[in-house]
Amino acid sequence: MKTGKWLLSAVLCFGVLAAACSGNDAAGEDDIENAPGMSEESDGTPEAAANQDSEYAYRMPLTGIGSDQEVTRTAFGVMMENSVSARPQTGLYQADLVYEVLSEGNITRFLTFYHSNEPEEIGPVRSARDYYVHLNNGYNAIYVSAGGSSDGLALAESPDVPYISGLVYDGRYFSRSAERSAPHNMYTSYEDLVTVSEQLGHDLFDGPPELPFSGELSAGKPAVSFEINYGSTANNVAYKYDAALGGYQRFNGGVAIIDHRDGTPVAPASVFAVEMEHRVIDELGRRDIDISSGGDAYLFREGTVEAVEWKNVDGAILPFKDGEPVGFSPGQTWINVMPDLDRLTIYD
Repeated sequence: MKTGKWLLSAVLCFGVLAAACSGNDAAGEDDIENAPGMSEESDGTPEAAANQDSEYAYRMPLTGIGSDQEVTRTAFGVMMENSVSARPQTGLYQADLVYEVLSEGNITRFLTFYHSNEPEEIGPVRSARDYYVHLNNGYNAIYVSAGGSSDGLALAESPDVPYISGLVYDGRYFSRSAERSAPHNMYTSYEDLVTVSEQLGHDLFDGPPELPFSGELSAGKPAVSFEINYGSTANNVAYKYDAALGGYQRFNGGVAIIDHRDGTPVAPASVFAVEMEHRVIDELGRRDIDISSGGDAYLFREGTVEAVEWKNVDGAILPFKDGEPVGFSPGQTWINVMPDLDRLTIYD
């Protein structure tokens, strides 16, 4: 992990130019008034959200946002593509929780959890890997993908995993966009996922575990921005804290990530950067990733960073310090997995 000062605008402009020059290096297959989840009365900060949400009897388990009723419905864990050909995605900012993990080569893929929001469009949907299925199961979620590796599909199609295959329902509850070429063009919706789940007999009332949230900050260091080197200019990630958005605005390949349909920026309230052991297992650059052993991590919230540890608690990757759980800020959370924290550079 490296620290320093960063003229972000210059770096991002360079990133945009470099990404445009490099093109798609894919390997293998594949005016905002309020931040998402914030009410109109909130000033957009997680503290304001937490204070306002204290008036509610319940909290959404994956965001910590207050609710006037208990929500026990099952979450959906949807595989979403993140190659250059898939950007910008649709419905990404509406996810409660996002895991970003290397899928093959230098390309990451998202496991996106939908519980408190019901997007009209989600995608592009892409294929499964075994470690994504294991992570999905930690949230009692119905797993959704379009195909997968042999190990990933074997696990997804096992009797213990509620699964929806986009390939099986292609043309019915999953559609192909004419704006993009296959395989980067498969989309679905929350409503369609519910309909398919009913047909398949999946349990729609098996809610996810409640994640730890806190509106108070621990003694962290300033972290206005940070970047993660995933191995290529087009796929490297940066986050810049924006109080008006209520979180860290995300950049991929030097480009600000916004929703493909409505232009809403992706700006998670918390970003949890974790180090996990990676092992390349085939010529396509697919990986075996140790999601169980725990290790070093950094938690970014509200323009600060705190060195913590990660633990796998019943399948969910959570932050701990001195043996005690550390809370996320209420709102969307991203968990960025990387082979080592030397890939992380923090700018104060």
